[in-house]
Amino acid sequence: MFKGIVEYGCFPIGSDGGFAVKIFSLLEGTSEISEGSMITMDLVKWEDGIPYPMILIHCTYEQLAVNVKLITKELFKYFNLEN
Repeated sequence: MFKGIVEYGCFPIGSDGGFAVKIFSLLEGTSEISEGSMITMDLVKWEDGIPYPMILIHCTYEQLAVNVKLITKELFKYFNLEN
């Protein structure tokens, strides 16, 4: 049974919008829907408890794995090594 869009992962990056956009620009995926792109990743800005979608990419399961690894690595560097 189709359930529509289900959110099952989130990376709260903090209030540094430039850093969030930088990470998102490194992710694998495309703005075009393709046969293999089963997952969407959204860059969302929160203001006063309201989510504002900014950028969306479609990716495959393999690209999702690469993207999660990249986000994790960049967040670790940002919060533990660069500040």
